[in-house]
Amino acid sequence: MSASGLPDHPLAVINGKTLSPGDECDLKLKGRTVHVQCLDIREQAVLVQIQGLTGPCELTFSGNHLPSENNPAAAPPPQPVVAVAPPAAVPVSPVKPLIIAMPAIQPVNSGNIWSPGIIWMLAVALVALLAGIGIGAGPARWQHRKNTGEAMLADTIDGYFPRPHLLLNNVTLPTDEGTTQIDHVLVADTGIFVIEAKHYSGWIFGEPSASQWTQTIYHHKSRFQNPLRQNYGHVKTLQALFSLPEDHFHSVVVFTGAAEFKTDLGPDVLRLADLVPFLSADRTVVFDERKMAYIVGRIEMKRERRSLETDEYHLNHLRDRLAAKTPRPKPQAVFPQPPSNPFASASGDEKYQPK
Repeated sequence: MSASGLPDHPLAVINGKTLSPGDECDLKLKGRTVHVQCLDIREQAVLVQIQGLTGPCELTFSGNHLPSENNPAAAPPPQPVVAVAPPAAVPVSPVKPLIIAMPAIQPVNSGNIWSPGIIWMLAVALVALLAGIGIGAGPARWQHRKNTGEAMLADTIDGYFPRPHLLLNNVTLPTDEGTTQIDHVLVADTGIFVIEAKHYSGWIFGEPSASQWTQTIYHHKSRFQNPLRQNYGHVKTLQALFSLPEDHFHSVVVFTGAAEFKTDLGPDVLRLADLVPFLSADRTVVFDERKMAYIVGRIEMKRERRSLETDEYHLNHLRDRLAAKTPRPKPQAVFPQPPSNPFASASGDEKYQPK
């Protein structure tokens, strides 16, 4: 078990499952599956409710569970419950907290049980525990930030974009090299918008043609891949699914955090507040409802299978939490008849058949 996340969004990793307060999941313990609910994340332990026990328990970093102070009558003896395994960020052997078993200490007349050897062993155990927490906290914090930005962007489109549209999130498509993941694919009557979300803060420096950009926070600089180049590959992967003109596809990069652009990043790089005006700009209507449904169905057929373990589940979960914090009426999608149908002279779907 390890703890990570932000101060206002703490996370705990239990047996490979990432939980926040209030989350529930099924874990395999001693060869059987039990239901566990995360009640609270504390500095050195996590308070959970385990199926089959009468009261909540505290899971410590040593792999033991202790009875909650509020239920002393149901206190069973400490026993192993979960394996401590922080999520691995790089292909190296994971560092687990070191648990040292010490022999029972017999009472002595001097009363001094804190020998130099015992103090040294406790120090080693503490260092190993902190190392395990640090390794697990990095990937969990990055994934939480990424999902938060994608949830904010999807919530903005669904709540404020007035044109007929269908939004797909976290679309993983096969490529010649393996797979590629697209944050958002917005199919509107004015085209297909391929959107890359970046939840960054600080100052952003870069050029549209540069291979890397720079983020600066309090004189600390870090470089990251130019998202325009990254999204170019996403657009090409989508274009390969259809026989459509290139100008029907639009590449957009959106920064959802408190980032400040210090250089001209190009017209296709926006802040979240500028996204809806950009999408609502005056463009030619190229798809009717039937064509939009066909495009979405084609993408759904080619995308990788989703499950509760994918980012799609975490994205929807975060969107629900954001909606609960900021309630507002959500307009229903309206699909009016387009003023003109550019495909009126075509018969059937010959212009939309896949290659």
